Amino acid sequence: MTTATPSPEQMLQILADGGEHLRESLLAQLERMAREGGSALLASLREALVKVLSADSHHRVDDEEHSGSWTRSWQVSALVIVAGDDAAARRLMDLYSDRAQEPNRWIRYWTLATASGRKEHAAWVRARAEAVARDQGEHLMLRCLGWALAAEFDDSSEALAALLWALQGGQTPFPGAPRYACAAGDAATAVVARSGALRALRVVPLAQCFEEVEAIVDTGSFASFTWDALTVLGRFGGTARAAEASHTLARFVVAKRRQREFYDMVGVAVKSIGRLGVAQTDLLIAELESASPGVAVEAARALEVLLTTPQAVDRLLELATLSNERDDKLAAALRCMQRAGVVEHLDSNLRCGQVRREDAARRMLIEMGGSVAVDRAQVRRQDLESRRAVVAEFDVRQRDHVKWIALGDGVATWISVGMWVVVFAIGTVTIMLGVLMGYRQGFETFSAWAMTGTGAVFSLLGKVGFQGRLVEVAGARAAARLAVFNAYQRRLQQVDLVLAQRFIDGIQVTPEELAQLSALISTAQVETQESLLSLMPSEKELDAYQKRKATLEGGR
Repeated sequence: MTTATPSPEQMLQILADGGEHLRESLLAQLERMAREGGSALLASLREALVKVLSADSHHRVDDEEHSGSWTRSWQVSALVIVAGDDAAARRLMDLYSDRAQEPNRWIRYWTLATASGRKEHAAWVRARAEAVARDQGEHLMLRCLGWALAAEFDDSSEALAALLWALQGGQTPFPGAPRYACAAGDAATAVVARSGALRALRVVPLAQCFEEVEAIVDTGSFASFTWDALTVLGRFGGTARAAEASHTLARFVVAKRRQREFYDMVGVAVKSIGRLGVAQTDLLIAELESASPGVAVEAARALEVLLTTPQAVDRLLELATLSNERDDKLAAALRCMQRAGVVEHLDSNLRCGQVRREDAARRMLIEMGGSVAVDRAQVRRQDLESRRAVVAEFDVRQRDHVKWIALGDGVATWISVGMWVVVFAIGTVTIMLGVLMGYRQGFETFSAWAMTGTGAVFSLLGKVGFQGRLVEVAGARAAARLAVFNAYQRRLQQVDLVLAQRFIDGIQVTPEELAQLSALISTAQVETQESLLSLMPSEKELDAYQKRKATLEGGR
């Protein structure tokens, strides 16, 4: 979901007082903006940060335990991202990565770690990392980062050996080159060395160290460096070791999922599985019902990352169709995903044609809570019912029209048949009376009667027969006109239903689509008019009717 870009003043406020999530989101946004190219906004922020940090760059003390030190750390990280080639910003980067000027090790660490991800700072990082790696007075955490960067940038085997030594606890004689010399420590120092090496690998995930990190995860010690090892494995996504890392993390989750003290680490492992891009769908779905809310949240987010939002929603809907006993867990998982995409996809399943799936989607929308989701479900249901009612009304109207067509055509036909029956009956009676009269009264009397009365009778019969044909033709034409109009109405209804469906689906109708629909309506109208006009009596038929009428009247 796209958010508005904050102003430089708002960014400074977030860096100073925002929560960790807001600060991380801001740095990610700054990285995207920097990749897209320099802008006036980044320049303004850089100038403001230079001003703030320059005023705070003198007489620094080791304030690692003070909350203000974290504010300074976030500000320096933001400056590194937007620094570019600015001389004042580069000067501050030198200052905040120098232990003689900045006594807080975390600020020095994040200055170098953030710069290592920026291509424009590659030369600076290489030089600074080498200096840190050689500095025997520097904290071991930063020296491990220097060794990791040296192994990455310069493919230094000596630096890699020093990093592996720290990763293994740093209690054996130092195997690296003299310039990287470091004294072996005791058991307490081993934790610091291993943590420092793993934190360096979080920045630079070296494939040469994979087996050692994997062994730490498999051991599963309840220690802070296990947390770091789980995070490091998640950095191998898109590499040849991604599948192996995913399976190692899955083993850790299965082994520790029921141990309360490991809940946080299981959450980190699940999050790392999502980053690796290797499908672990069944495992993640099982963790949706974890007793730890944090693990369930990470499992839902990882499932969405691996499957995409629509596929993740479909997968959870399949479970919801089997039973409604897990609705609360499934809905809680859906709440952790991108809400707009989840609601939209659930909404589309409200009219998928599968009753159980539609019911599951409706339950999920209601379980998710919030007025937007509930109102969306109710409105969609009402729209769907209204659409069905309209379609049913159209069908009833269509059947009524067909009945009227059949009735009108039937009436006209029977009127025509009745008239022809009358003509046949009168003609038959007249012939029989003529024969009877000729037989009884003689041919002379019959001839006189036939000359005077027969013409009038047959003229009347002709008129009746002609009018019967006209009634039949008129009835057929009326039925045809009703059928043509009914077809025209049906085509308009189809267009209307298409527009209604697009509205229900929330799909915007483009001007091009409106033009096409208008063209369809115009074409249907023209075709209907032509069909109706073709059913009107032509001039030729009218002339033939007038001549026939005059002939009949002249024969009286």
